[in-house]
Amino acid sequence: MSVQPIDLTGGKSIYCLNEQQLERAMRQFQEDSPAGDRIRAAVTRLEAECSRNEQAAIAFLLIQHLHATE
Repeated sequence: MSVQPIDLTGGKSIYCLNEQQLERAMRQFQEDSPAGDRIRAAVTRLEAECSRNEQAAIAFLLIQHLHATE
């Protein structure tokens, strides 16, 4: 009797973020500007009001929305 392997990865990957995108996002988050202020305020609010799983869900939904509206 053969046992089927169990996929531990959670499924195939559908989004790819590269290092440059992450670095640009971090710079924008850290910069002293109106955009930086808005990003920091949004992150602070989400971290205070949402669980880790809710934050992850919001991140995926935002990425999906951006992908669908390009």
